[in-house]
Amino acid sequence: MLLSSRQAAILLDTHESSIKRWCNAGELECQTTSGGHRRIALEKLVRFASKSGLHVDVLVFQDDAQTAVNGLLALRRSRVPADLQDMVKQWLLDAQSYRLTAFMRLAKAFGIGLPVIYDRLIGGVMRDVGDSWARGAFRIGEEHRISEAILDVLYAQQAHSDRMTLADSPTAVLGAIRDEEHVTGAMMVRTLLTESGWKVAYLGRNVPEEDFVLFQHKVTAPLVCLSATISRTPESIMEVVNRVLELGDADSGFLIAVGGSGAKAASRLVHLASDPGRVRFFDSATDFASWSTEFLSNTALVENETH
Repeated sequence: MLLSSRQAAILLDTHESSIKRWCNAGELECQTTSGGHRRIALEKLVRFASKSGLHVDVLVFQDDAQTAVNGLLALRRSRVPADLQDMVKQWLLDAQSYRLTAFMRLAKAFGIGLPVIYDRLIGGVMRDVGDSWARGAFRIGEEHRISEAILDVLYAQQAHSDRMTLADSPTAVLGAIRDEEHVTGAMMVRTLLTESGWKVAYLGRNVPEEDFVLFQHKVTAPLVCLSATISRTPESIMEVVNRVLELGDADSGFLIAVGGSGAKAASRLVHLASDPGRVRFFDSATDFASWSTEFLSNTALVENETH
């Protein structure tokens, strides 16, 4: 595949002028279009990076470089090629989650947001793995291996996002609801909140309603996020929502955001909430990221007006 000078510069973590200089000096092989634009073959770029001793993410992919870069360019258009999804699934199975971490760094450099990666790529991998397990094509150990590998990637992303948090940011309380052991979705939300500027009191899996409220009161959180998968019935999810509303301080007015694969079905029962106006449901990272960013902005505006 052929790359523009700008795409080559992103992959080599350098300025476009450096690409032009290397091409002009004959160090980096390129060809020129009829319009005078440089085009660089990916294999030539990879060979140059390796020979020059550059420590760049594209080298991590090795023989998968073309599939990975094609996938990056497709993701910019919110598309996920089947070979990209299969490749990522294989990385996770083969204990090569560091390749997905590198892919996500490059995705950010290409202007691809985390919500797109979560909704389109990782979400697709998780759905495929779940379907494969249901068909008997995957063993339980393989399903667990991929889930844990994804968590490894999300913890790495969280470590990077933590550096962006401001000391005076409001705090959101987040966790998987009572009897819920799956926390991949909750970890995605954690990184989205942190990247948006929130501080996050992350409580992990199987969190009792009392503990959500305890931490909401402790950190004066304007937002409590509950993660629930389709393993929970919509009715049981609404029971948790109502219990948190019941235990919470009514004067605090905190909002509850319910996310995860169980959120869509539960949203149809929002009329059962004791205070429906304080509950939101999200089944996509894109919608949640947009809403939480706007909510954070409005919260900061109110706090500034108060002071």
